Amino acid sequence: MPRPKLSCLAGGVAAMLTVSAAAAPLDRYTGSFDAEGVVADGPDATPREVRCDFEVLQRQPNRLALDGTCWAYLIFSRSVSADLSLDPQSGRMTGTYTGSKVGPARLTGQLAGPAIDVLINWPQPVNGHMTADLRIVSLGPDRLQILVTDSGEHGVPRVTTDLSLARR
Repeated sequence: MPRPKLSCLAGGVAAMLTVSAAAAPLDRYTGSFDAEGVVADGPDATPREVRCDFEVLQRQPNRLALDGTCWAYLIFSRSVSADLSLDPQSGRMTGTYTGSKVGPARLTGQLAGPAIDVLINWPQPVNGHMTADLRIVSLGPDRLQILVTDSGEHGVPRVTTDLSLARR
């Protein structure tokens, strides 16, 4: 039986590495996380401290599912989730966010280096606006940050969610 040529074998290994590298950018976001930070519900609301638990799973090589629960004052809780898909060719991300009082929101944006930057398109106005910016950034192998920024009053940006996540 003839042996495969080294160049064919090297090409196959290179193809496998390319596929692995395409999935690697999403790996940094997966895992179990404890989070704490602040959330402001409403345009004039004072930010309140929250504590959260998150599970981020890679459902497919180019798809993330984030599920979590956040608590404020140990009394109020809210479940949140996001499902994001990556087009590895363009870096474009699309998906859905659930957990808002106004219903599921559409997510569209980009994977850029260590950050996922997406626009949240609400089904109804939230804080007087139909959109907000969501940024999920990897701060290292065991830390993430989630920021939601609203246009704010008179177009002045306002951070309405600022969560620091630490891998368990």
